Amino acid sequence: MTVETIAPGGEVLRTERLILRRFTFDDVDAYHELFNQPAVEATLIPGPASKDEAGRHIAMIEGHWPLSGFSFFAVIERSTKLLVGRAGPWKPYGMPGIEIGWTMHPRRWRRGYAFEAAVASARWTLERFPDEHRVIHTIAPTNVASQAVARKIGGRKSGEQVFHPLAGPLDIWETPRERFVSFG
Repeated sequence: MTVETIAPGGEVLRTERLILRRFTFDDVDAYHELFNQPAVEATLIPGPASKDEAGRHIAMIEGHWPLSGFSFFAVIERSTKLLVGRAGPWKPYGMPGIEIGWTMHPRRWRRGYAFEAAVASARWTLERFPDEHRVIHTIAPTNVASQAVARKIGGRKSGEQVFHPLAGPLDIWETPRERFVSFG
């Protein structure tokens, strides 16, 4: 397996409205603010309690790159250059597949950003891992917004679950590789 090396802060993908790039510590304030929105915490887990903890989250995300060749991307809105979310591939130890996850700032909900970022990052990931027949998405049973995004990209519940120590049981949704060919 050959994996290209992209430096922290380096742009990875561009969509019509978004830039997906690696995180840097310059993102700490925006990341902390994003994950401490009550609407985000209600669908995930409590956000980093301090900016120091947000910096540790970013370090963990960036530490995933040398271990796996990929990690979550900082989602930047092209028109404003603001960090508006996190999306992309993730596979912590023991996960039954490569996850494509997404979290957008509530001020950017209902704009299709999660869908746009999920499709772009899934395509990028599947190009690098041609033997993967699916990507997965771990979604809380109560997170209807993320379930809607998963359905929109062609995902369905797999019947599997994983247990997150803070969030509890999460449903595994799966989207087959072939589905991403249909998105222009």
